[in-house]
Amino acid sequence: MRHYTLCLPLLTVFASQAADDYALQQAKQADTGRWRCNACEPYQGWHGEVGVGVGYLNDDGASRFRNWVPTNYDQGMLGTLNADLHYRGEGSEYGQMQATDLGLKRFSIATEAGRYDGLRGRFEYRESPYYWNRGVSVYQGEGGVLSAGPLTPFDKETVRKQVSLGLKFTPKSPWQPHASLRHETRRSTLTGYTSTLPGLGAMPGWLPIPQDQKTTLMDAGVSYLAKGWLVDLSYYGSLYTNEHEALYYGSQANPYLNDRAYEPDNDYHRLTLSGRSNWDRQSLTGRVMMSQATSSGGLNPFANTPVTQQNFNGRVNTWQADARWLNRISRALTLKASAEHYDRQDESDRYVVTGRQRPLTDRSHSKGELGASYRLSRTLKLEGGYLYRGDQRDEADRRETDLHTIFVRGRYQPVGPLSAGTKLSLSRRTGSEWLGDSGGSPTLRQYYLADRDRAELRGDLTWQVNDPLALTAEAWWAEDSYPEPDIGRSQDRDYGVDLAANWSLPERLDLSLFLNQQWIASDQQHAYRYAPDWAPYQTLVRDEITTVGLGLTKKQALERDLTLGLDYSYSYGRGRNEASAGYDYPDLTSTLHRLSGYALYQLDERQALKLDLRYERVSDEDYLYLGEEANLGEWNQHYGGYFGGVSWLYHF
Repeated sequence: MRHYTLCLPLLTVFASQAADDYALQQAKQADTGRWRCNACEPYQGWHGEVGVGVGYLNDDGASRFRNWVPTNYDQGMLGTLNADLHYRGEGSEYGQMQATDLGLKRFSIATEAGRYDGLRGRFEYRESPYYWNRGVSVYQGEGGVLSAGPLTPFDKETVRKQVSLGLKFTPKSPWQPHASLRHETRRSTLTGYTSTLPGLGAMPGWLPIPQDQKTTLMDAGVSYLAKGWLVDLSYYGSLYTNEHEALYYGSQANPYLNDRAYEPDNDYHRLTLSGRSNWDRQSLTGRVMMSQATSSGGLNPFANTPVTQQNFNGRVNTWQADARWLNRISRALTLKASAEHYDRQDESDRYVVTGRQRPLTDRSHSKGELGASYRLSRTLKLEGGYLYRGDQRDEADRRETDLHTIFVRGRYQPVGPLSAGTKLSLSRRTGSEWLGDSGGSPTLRQYYLADRDRAELRGDLTWQVNDPLALTAEAWWAEDSYPEPDIGRSQDRDYGVDLAANWSLPERLDLSLFLNQQWIASDQQHAYRYAPDWAPYQTLVRDEITTVGLGLTKKQALERDLTLGLDYSYSYGRGRNEASAGYDYPDLTSTLHRLSGYALYQLDERQALKLDLRYERVSDEDYLYLGEEANLGEWNQHYGGYFGGVSWLYHF
């Protein structure tokens, strides 16, 4: 009998146990009193965190800063309330309540309750504003009627209010029904351009456009789940209403002199049947969608426009079908294929305005993809494929376009600290003959219809230098070439690089640095329409964007239960324009500094204090608004806003 070296000590131990009669019937009963895992016991009752805070804000006269800290005023004190509460009952019973930034203009409250294996419901209410900038206008008023007066400041902003209801039932059966309802109101002040200001003469100005809209969204469906396959039938609907049909503006003597149309009321309904099946190493997913959009708007409010009927009736029908197949032939080889077809039929009224015919907007497209991936080794994987897209547009100067794309992708990922990937794609777009019957120049080549050759190369690299330090890099280059740009775009270029470094020491320090540099360029061919020889000339547009930043988190700072966090980012953008003839416009520039920091001090196991600081400095220069501040307002941004606050957190 032969024994290996490792077996000899084991045989000796077993022989000793046999001599001492270590039989099971002779063994003492094991003490399992300490085997219980208290951490695994389900917690019942309420638990969570509540926070109350107070702070001070100053937006330096720029409402755009309030996208970060949304309030109703330029400066002053504010208070906030945050809560995240969870309830766990018997079995699968649960509940939760959440309140986020109560006291600010952007806030939300939500509650959810039910059983994970039964019926559960959710309610949510949120308000979300967005601020652009301030301007001045001679037009003021309400109810969709504006009359001219003295120049008065106004804010370009919008406020969205949403109410959501959701129900989902998970019975102990293959059927899975679900439903949700959301209602949203949106009140805004947007802007329109006007070239004449009553009382001031011919000069650029703003027209404040009030918006008051309501949208109701509905979603309901049922799924059937079985072993290896599933199917889902769902309905989605949208009901949109606009409180105004037309906006009137003019002088005080005649405020109805001019009019603009609002978007009419419209409905959207969509029915979707989708499914998925898995067998062996293959899977097939598919979907069929049918939808209809209708709108109806009265034409009587537009006295300045001669019409042939009192109402405009819009109707657009669409249907779409797509499928995707995947086959894992072996551990090394995978094949995939997909197809899609989309068709849109416009059945809206075409003869509404006297003497004009609305153009057709029917369109359709078909897509197809074939691909394969092959793992050459445990560390190297290759993938390649072909994509096709064909578009048909009945109203375009070019009715049909065909886009062909081939690509190859590689990924090198060994067991070690280094991994890299690259992708190369080449595409060509061609199409039918140019008709030039849309009313434009017969030599105009719209960039989305013209013949185009595109090449794109991407690469990424990740290097885990050591346990705390990781470096990543990504670079890309893309170029579009338009062979026949009689009038239009002739070449596009987009290239850049992303660099990042992360240093992480568990429970001590996290540091991240990043740099993004991007260049975008385009060449345009132009011509003077009224010149005898068209007088062709060229413009070169160059955009450059630089973004750098850092993030820092320090735990146990100052040898106390204190966590410090800091985030800083700087971005600079510059747009240049060079013309071979005519005027070179000035550069466009934009600079942004953003700094935020916090300090979290743990008072005890349940209580903590948190200090938040935020600062943002913005400087924009757009030549279009220079010298027009008197009649447009300070449309360029130059501000330095800040916010500071402290909050008390309680965990239970």
